[in-house]
Amino acid sequence: MHREKEAFAFIEKVKKTEPDANHHVYAYIIGKNSEVQKFSDDGEPSGTAGKPILEMLKRETLVNTIIVITRYFGGIKLGAGGLIRAYAKGAKEVIEHNGIVTIMLYELINLEFDYQYWGKLDNELRNHEIYQFKSVDFDQKVHCQVYIPINQQSELNKTFMNLTNGQGKMEKICEEYLKEE
Repeated sequence: MHREKEAFAFIEKVKKTEPDANHHVYAYIIGKNSEVQKFSDDGEPSGTAGKPILEMLKRETLVNTIIVITRYFGGIKLGAGGLIRAYAKGAKEVIEHNGIVTIMLYELINLEFDYQYWGKLDNELRNHEIYQFKSVDFDQKVHCQVYIPINQQSELNKTFMNLTNGQGKMEKICEEYLKEE
């Protein structure tokens, strides 16, 4: 899974940044429906480190998120309960400090149409907050790239064809995740 490779790369980066640490405990959840959920105690007693971090991610309903907590052994024995509380508190503080960013999947659509339809189309698209312009180029025809929420292409197609009297061309370019404002 592509995103899981990114998670492993991030974990390795943290380990290289803090090579003298005793533990790099992590948990991550990947996928729109939390399909991949993994954690590592990285040498801490089983279930006392990565699992509390994973539970905090679940509690906050976070996906496509990783938390790595680095611990240097300071000579104080926390015991299983103390470790669980410390890692859960650490995960909660990471989330509170960094905040939660909502990222949504969009389709990037290319629209091509004659100039005569620009005014109506521009007005209609700007009145719908779900559409976001990426670019508009005026050449022999108007070429407009618009982000739309995933699975909204049929609604845009209906509006677009109606406003261009069936004369416009519409093509999906790709899918991209965008930060919600």
